[in-house]
Amino acid sequence: MNITIIGAGAWGTALATSLASHHSVTLWARHSGNIRAMRSTNLNQRYLPDILLPANLEFSSDFDAALTRAELVIIALPTAALRSILQKLAQSARFQSAGLGPEFGVVLACKGFEAESSKLPHQVVDEVLPPGYQR
Repeated sequence: MNITIIGAGAWGTALATSLASHHSVTLWARHSGNIRAMRSTNLNQRYLPDILLPANLEFSSDFDAALTRAELVIIALPTAALRSILQKLAQSARFQSAGLGPEFGVVLACKGFEAESSKLPHQVVDEVLPPGYQR
């Protein structure tokens, strides 16, 4: 399965490392410098400095490119960043081409609630993604 993990913090990197042994995994981070560093060292120095990243793990700071082959998207970000990333996801070419929703599943690996609205992650999804989207 082709999996894209949105968020290269400790949680996203740990999921990517674990899943890469059986799947094709792309780890997305918004900062290209972080991606370049992980690609060149096979380490996430900031969050998991003692864990060697798998050689087959792919890295991207280009959001649309990271979604190109995705069959499953795992969002591993703080809930505070969820709304903006869901908006970006809903506006992506890959999401738009499928009509009511993407040709990939979306899994939330977020915790907590959105401070401004006190909403839980699934409630944010309901507000941002199209009504007919099946999750």
